[in-house]
Amino acid sequence: MEIRKFRTAYDLELIPASHEGITLGDLVWDSMFGPPEFTRKGMPNTIYTAFVDAGLIDQEAWQMFRDESRNAGLSQAHFATRTIDVDVEFVNEFRHPKIGVITGEVKMLKISKFTFGDLQVRRMDDLLRIKIDRFLEQMKATRWNAYDGSIRRVFMITELYYGTIKLVVEKQYSAALDSFLEKSILKALSRSEGSFATEYEFSHDNVPFAMRIERVRNFNG
Repeated sequence: MEIRKFRTAYDLELIPASHEGITLGDLVWDSMFGPPEFTRKGMPNTIYTAFVDAGLIDQEAWQMFRDESRNAGLSQAHFATRTIDVDVEFVNEFRHPKIGVITGEVKMLKISKFTFGDLQVRRMDDLLRIKIDRFLEQMKATRWNAYDGSIRRVFMITELYYGTIKLVVEKQYSAALDSFLEKSILKALSRSEGSFATEYEFSHDNVPFAMRIERVRNFNG
């Protein structure tokens, strides 16, 4: 399974259903044995929502935390390799918005290589971690029993990873993709034509493909 291979190789979670709305502080149900779940009955959508429910912050503070999470800057991600290859058999399951548009419209398209490059990361900074940790300590001290059931197996997103998307398409299929791109608002950053294949590169447009998650119960700021 591509998700498990990715987890073993990079100590990160691949996001099979990538959404622009995913941000730091969002909560994820136990993903140890399968793909992460972003919605589950009884689970708050973000750690800040849990704090509102516990009466520790108000809606104004919730919005402040969300804005701080969304506005965290991007920096270069440090991996042993400069690119991350994803098994092409996994592409149709990946459901990345940009890839979904291409594979959904160009039905006969055969992708021979699928890669993320120019890897960047958005991290929860130390100050925000400390603030979250303090509120969690308050919850544990006063209201933990009320939330233990919904938070015990929940993880929190503390890092999000982004990368330009590179597709290598056999030459016989590149004409169909070129025709689609000419009519689409989706534009390629670059197009490189070889003897047997054509490589296309697309911007990540702030859509993450991977994340680091930490268990809420053991979180340490």
